[in-house]
Amino acid sequence: MTQPVLEATSLRVHYETRRGYVKAVDGVSFSMDQSETLGVVGETGCGKSTLGKSILGILPLSTRIEGSLQFQGKDLASLPPDELRKIRGKDVALIFQDPMTRLDPLFTIEQHFIETIRAHEKVSKDEAIRRATRALASMGIPESRLKHYPHEFSGGMRQRIMIAMSLVMNPKLLIADEPTTSLDVIVEAQILEILEDLRRAY
Repeated sequence: MTQPVLEATSLRVHYETRRGYVKAVDGVSFSMDQSETLGVVGETGCGKSTLGKSILGILPLSTRIEGSLQFQGKDLASLPPDELRKIRGKDVALIFQDPMTRLDPLFTIEQHFIETIRAHEKVSKDEAIRRATRALASMGIPESRLKHYPHEFSGGMRQRIMIAMSLVMNPKLLIADEPTTSLDVIVEAQILEILEDLRRAY
C-alpha cells in the first residue's frame, strides 16, 4: 500500500488575539494520494486559506497548531523552521489568490525566478534562466517577457507567471489558494484548464 502524499488528522489551527484564541481550522482530516486533486469548498472566512498556509508553515508564529499533518512521512506541523524552508517552494508549492501582492514590483520576472530556484539549488544564473524560460513557455509566455516587471502584465498573465514559479522546482504537492479570485470568467476558465492540464502532465 503506497503512502499518501499528504495526510491531515484532526488538524486544528487557532489564531491568537487580544481576546484569546480564535478557531480558524477545527478538526480537519483528509488524505491525498499521488495524482489526486482535492477541492476545499466553503464561504469566505471558513479557513480555506489558513489550511493551505498551515501546510506550508507560513502562519504567524503565535498561531497554535494541533493534530497531525503528514507529508511523505514528515509531520509538517512539528518541523523546525529550517526544515520547513527546505520543503517550502521545492516539494510543496502554493499559488496565492492575488499574484500582484506576491510579485515584488521592483524585481523583473527573471529575478523572481532566479531567486526562487537558487534558494533551493546551487545552480548558475544561466541555468536558472533556462529553467525559468521553460516554465514560462509552458504557460504560453515568451522568453522576451523575462525582463519585464509585474505591472507590465495583465492579471491573467501574472497568475500564469505565479503558476510557472510554483512549478519550476517540480513540487510533489501544489496548493492553489483560490487562484482565479481576481480574474474575469473567461481568464478564470483558462487558468483552471491550465491547472488540469498540468496535473495530467506532472
